[in-house]
Amino acid sequence: MADKGEDSPDQGQAGSNVDADQTEKKRRTRTPSPTPGQSASNVFMVPASPPKFISFEQLMSAANGVKNMTLAHEIVVDSDFELEKKVPEENSLEKMVTDIAHKAFWDLLEAKLSEDPPEYRNALVLIQEVKETLFMIIPPQSERLKNQINEILDMDLIQQKMENDAFDIRYYADYVIGIMARLCAPVRDENVNKLKTIKDIVPLFKGIFEVLDLMKRDMANYTIAQIRPYLQQQSVEYERKKFTEFLDIQKENNLDGLQFAKVWLKNSHDKLKRLEDEVNTGTATPVLMATPQAIMNEAYMELLQWNNNNPFPEMCLMDQGRFHDLQTSINQLTLVASILLVTYNTVGAPIAGLQDLKQTLTSHILTLLEAKKDKDVRENVAEQVKAEVNKCLMTHAFPQLGQKSDILVGQIKDVFNVDNAIHTLMKKRLMDFIREAIKTKHVSSLKVPTGFSAVESKLSQVLGKFLRLISHNRSVFGVYYAEIIGALIERHQDLSPR
Repeated sequence: MADKGEDSPDQGQAGSNVDADQTEKKRRTRTPSPTPGQSASNVFMVPASPPKFISFEQLMSAANGVKNMTLAHEIVVDSDFELEKKVPEENSLEKMVTDIAHKAFWDLLEAKLSEDPPEYRNALVLIQEVKETLFMIIPPQSERLKNQINEILDMDLIQQKMENDAFDIRYYADYVIGIMARLCAPVRDENVNKLKTIKDIVPLFKGIFEVLDLMKRDMANYTIAQIRPYLQQQSVEYERKKFTEFLDIQKENNLDGLQFAKVWLKNSHDKLKRLEDEVNTGTATPVLMATPQAIMNEAYMELLQWNNNNPFPEMCLMDQGRFHDLQTSINQLTLVASILLVTYNTVGAPIAGLQDLKQTLTSHILTLLEAKKDKDVRENVAEQVKAEVNKCLMTHAFPQLGQKSDILVGQIKDVFNVDNAIHTLMKKRLMDFIREAIKTKHVSSLKVPTGFSAVESKLSQVLGKFLRLISHNRSVFGVYYAEIIGALIERHQDLSPR
């Protein structure tokens, strides 16, 4: 079930007000070139401008466009994306207010139904809401079923029955449950069947609304799965169009919508130029390293080591959480490889070549590293590794670690420091592997870096997610990247000594 409040790539049928407002604003935002009398370096500075107030309508227009773009992007890049019920945190004010309001409503309904004669006005509201929810779930082509529901759940007729003491609330509850049984997904059959066993009216209607809520989400997620292939075909143009509209609104208000992206790409450009200067010192044939492709690749690599104190580039904001998760995974893989290296080097021959031990250690270390709430993760990992190694030595009739225990525990704790030599070495190997994967077109031919064979499967998953993210990002925003990088290279050439 498509949410009619959201924008879709088919702007002819369900466009939001943003699209209507922005019909005349399809020009492309370009990185400015130096004007006569302006130094090239000033191109990448945010110009001073007089204060200007942004209207609420402009603000909401920009926000709605970004929201719609973000939703479409989530559906496209995350094959597991589904709508989920928002559950307030336990003991939060939101949960307390919600629980009190719900309890008050159901208590009032029960009190009214317990009167003699029963007061059904609140029940009438419930039935109306149930009817509206059923219409949200019914497929558009099911006109006959809609007509039947309209006939049975005729609100005017029901009100007349209430007024003349001819209303049977159980009859209507059973009818609604029957319709739900016809419409629900197989996974909800058990939920619907449980409703048939509830005798009291108030718990029954509470259950009906809970199951209807699940069915609404099921239908929405089914619809998302159906439109995902279409969105994947249209998403590049759609996201670029929405981003352009966002930039236009920013530009109208004297704001640079690419400010942080320019800084991000400039850092990568300058880093490569420094390397280029070092490599070309004293050589007759200079090597060109700061190419547009290399600058872009190095910028993407920086996202895997991002300093959270710096603003994230605008074109990557929708995937900031995913890049952060990848960064976390890379840090964990680096730690696992580092710990395995010091463990096998410290213990030596008795465990050399024991793949079962390596897999066991890898699994346990990753489990402990992913337990983010544990403040003593270093201690726990070190003790776990020591215990597993001793257990393995005993199984193979080797002496226990003995005096090596303290050495092993100390070295494992040390590799958690990012400045540790082994940690630095393994991190470099991993990042070089990912950097090479970006450059080559034949990822399957890449050799897993030394020391990472135990985490090869997880490493492949991380690399695959990263490549898919940057491929989509480059497809959508490549035109902006090309303009910014082009201006950077041109600026550097202008400042080069003649």
